[in-house]
Amino acid sequence: TLAIGPTVAAAATAAMQRQGAGGAMSSSMIAIMESQVEDMRKSLSRFRVCATTRTQDDSAAPLPQAALPPHADILVFGPSGSGKSSLIRTFYMALHKTQQVPPDFAERIIVKDTAMNEGTLKYVSAVIKPATVDHRGNATSSAIMCHDTRGQIWMDEREQKQLGVMLDGSVKDNVLVQQRNYRYARLLWEFWRKDTELFPPEILVRRNGIQTKPHAILFVFDGSMEEIPDGEEETRFYREIIQMTKAKGYQHPQVVLTRIDRVEESLCRTSQGAKDPLSSTGSSGDPGLRLRQVLDRKIEDVVAKLDVGRNAVHFIENYHSGGGNVAEGRNASVDFHALKILSQCCQHADAFVAQNIRGGSGGAAPKPSGCMLQ
Repeated sequence: TLAIGPTVAAAATAAMQRQGAGGAMSSSMIAIMESQVEDMRKSLSRFRVCATTRTQDDSAAPLPQAALPPHADILVFGPSGSGKSSLIRTFYMALHKTQQVPPDFAERIIVKDTAMNEGTLKYVSAVIKPATVDHRGNATSSAIMCHDTRGQIWMDEREQKQLGVMLDGSVKDNVLVQQRNYRYARLLWEFWRKDTELFPPEILVRRNGIQTKPHAILFVFDGSMEEIPDGEEETRFYREIIQMTKAKGYQHPQVVLTRIDRVEESLCRTSQGAKDPLSSTGSSGDPGLRLRQVLDRKIEDVVAKLDVGRNAVHFIENYHSGGGNVAEGRNASVDFHALKILSQCCQHADAFVAQNIRGGSGGAAPKPSGCMLQ
């Protein structure tokens, strides 16, 4: 497990804000960040599920290797157009130090313009890092994968149930997770079930469990919105969703706010349009300070609305399809924040897997696996 010092993390956040506000990072700060980024790349490349898991009870039996999943699966969830697919691409580009994703990756994780109604339609996986094996075929590291999801539009019980079957590990990969609008006449028990519970049998796995469940949860919102989440209905929906994830044993859901660049652009327009350059912020004419104040306010609002910890909320600027925005397409602060979030997700995945295999101590007890076909 890679430990990131609070001083370095704070410096990286300030650097991202300064860079977004049009400032330049010092060469020493860039060097520090790039060193941390390389350390995180090495740590993630060696990641193995539950390799470093420790319990408070030293007498606890070690986790059976055969029960461990061969991957850490991160479920990415959030409103339509919030930047979920772009975030998954940013994870890959930051980890592999590349400006482009492979063709098969690009075909699965599709980024569409936010003016379009919907981007991703299916529950689809993408491998951020493949597993590795030694010359004998024994695993030396685990795969890290993300599951992209269809963005929420209606914020209703149907969409809540859709997330529920994903969290239960009941859904096959690369399928449209949506309830059917009919019942089977020969199955009498179906007439006692709610419409929101009627999922097509062909999208469900035969047997669910830790191998098919996601192991960490990321909620993604557009950080440039005036309100995050957008309005009372959306806030109530995601607050209930986060409570549901915790009840299912996901004790550390993370929240990612995207599009810090748009926040900065909005601040610039506001400052240029105001007669008094201090009127829009009430404190300072320093653009970097103004940006920090706005981001801090947005994060505090999210913490209060969604009842999550302050350290569970992250701001990030995603890489765009054409690559980064500095020399050679790389951006040290983008890489740092992307890999920091990915590292935390892997740590939380370890905790979830260990808790699940040991019978749910410290969280909600997992339900026994069973046949999922309806």
